[in-house]
Amino acid sequence: MLITEAPIRATTGSGHRTTATVLGAALAVAVLGQGAFHPGPFLLCAVLVVAAGCCALRERSRTPVARGPLLAAGLLGAFAAWALVRAAVSGDALLGLPTAAVAGVLAIAIVIAAGLGPAARDLLRGVVLTLGVVVAAAGWIGTALHLAPLSIPGVGLWRASSTLTYANAAAAVLVTVLIVAVTRVEDRLHRRLLVAVLLLGLAATLSRGGALALAVGLVVLACTPAGRTRLRSLAPVPFAAGLGFVGLLPSLPEGATPQPLLAAAGLAAGAGLLLRGTPRLAALAAAPVLAVTGLVVGPWGSPPVDTAVVAIADTRLNGDSSARVDLARVTLEQFRTAPVTGIGPGRLDLTYLDHAGNRVHAWFTHLEYLQVATETGLVGLALVLAAAAALAFGHRSAAGLAILAALAVQSALDFLWHIPAVPLLACAAVVLISPHPTDEPHPTHKEIS
Repeated sequence: MLITEAPIRATTGSGHRTTATVLGAALAVAVLGQGAFHPGPFLLCAVLVVAAGCCALRERSRTPVARGPLLAAGLLGAFAAWALVRAAVSGDALLGLPTAAVAGVLAIAIVIAAGLGPAARDLLRGVVLTLGVVVAAAGWIGTALHLAPLSIPGVGLWRASSTLTYANAAAAVLVTVLIVAVTRVEDRLHRRLLVAVLLLGLAATLSRGGALALAVGLVVLACTPAGRTRLRSLAPVPFAAGLGFVGLLPSLPEGATPQPLLAAAGLAAGAGLLLRGTPRLAALAAAPVLAVTGLVVGPWGSPPVDTAVVAIADTRLNGDSSARVDLARVTLEQFRTAPVTGIGPGRLDLTYLDHAGNRVHAWFTHLEYLQVATETGLVGLALVLAAAAALAFGHRSAAGLAILAALAVQSALDFLWHIPAVPLLACAAVVLISPHPTDEPHPTHKEIS
């Protein structure tokens, strides 16, 4: 691993904790404040990130930082500058400010996180895990009680949107935190409980992109012996989360009455399985879970459950998305007008006639690569992808690669980069779970390296 001395100062002791605490507060503001999508929460998040940088710069000693994060931060800075230049050339530099601001915050946060010592990293990882639990719990509560905007009805079903108020963004956050929990929580019972909570929260979002992203992330982890060991230790978790999800089924249909007692019963059954479960018991639990599911959806089943299962099968278990195809088509038409330099940030026009002949207006393409390429050209997209590659391979960490691979897959299906909390949490998590220059050079069998 190539190491260099970073121009940012980090330390031991209280200074480390102060920097990590302020950066953790920024992450909390972003995740809990509707993803920092709106100007108010984003401005507060940005101020806290800058404040964390100032705390780090005040320290007298220096911590070595891998070149990968530094290169990633530099490329994001170049992307921010390019967005401003491209917007100015298009006639209004102010249109480039949102894109540049998000890229700038990401760059600063990456360097700060990379400059933290082991103790401060542990503190910040605790913040990340706590935020994941809060997002999962808020989404579950919102779905069980039909509390908008913690859960929002769509495609005929209540979908957990949690504090981000967007189900797919909540799913992206939960996938990121779930990978952190799998790879960095050492106690087996705590790891199982955390992953089960996060997995149930992810299931409640009913996000197809989130499910695919998780599958990709787990495949990456399974490519290493340490990753396979960790995943095998989670044998009872899918069954426990499945019991919790079965309890939610009666509350899912848009027109149904919320059933919090049934949801709580499913949660309790899942918790009981985890607290007393073994891999053998987990395998035996598959039959009861399927039996219970068959009972409630059978000829004597509850109509809301029947409705939920049919709606899930019709809208979540298929790849049909005519609206996304329309968005991609309209965006691609504009990309072709300026493929290298882009049409300029904020200038994408998504007012069009859809496949049914209806006039539609949208803000996002739901395919981030195409939207970024359309607005900032192949130049801008290349800078973003190069930054991600530098972050992914700078530490050669399978855990970090799993997070970025999961985000990369879901970014082809949902708009995630425009919700600052999602890339901010993912970038911070990649740095925090990657080997630190001051760590032991040879990780133990429990570590993902």
